[in-house]
Amino acid sequence: MKKFITTMALLALTALFSQSMANATALFYTDATYPVTATGVKVENLHNLKKGTASSSNILYLIETGDAGIEQAAKNGNIKKITYIDVNEKTVFIFWRKITVTVYGE
Repeated sequence: MKKFITTMALLALTALFSQSMANATALFYTDATYPVTATGVKVENLHNLKKGTASSSNILYLIETGDAGIEQAAKNGNIKKITYIDVNEKTVFIFWRKITVTVYGE
């Protein structure tokens, strides 16, 4: 039992330190969207932009699957000229994490 508690404590510390590098961080639950970059491309109407998303999921900081890259999100939205990029992060303590990159452009 002592080994189990020590292991869980180490996992929790690892999660806390690795999350401190993210923009959106909460100890138990996070659901936040924040901008990553804007290219400075002038757009007449933001509502006319195409949108592409890509995501990855992580379980217990042991298994991560998916491709949350900007290139993949642009491909998924058939976007050739990127205007801006947002990232949505959802986490539930150290149990589950999902990052979704959303690319807007033409």
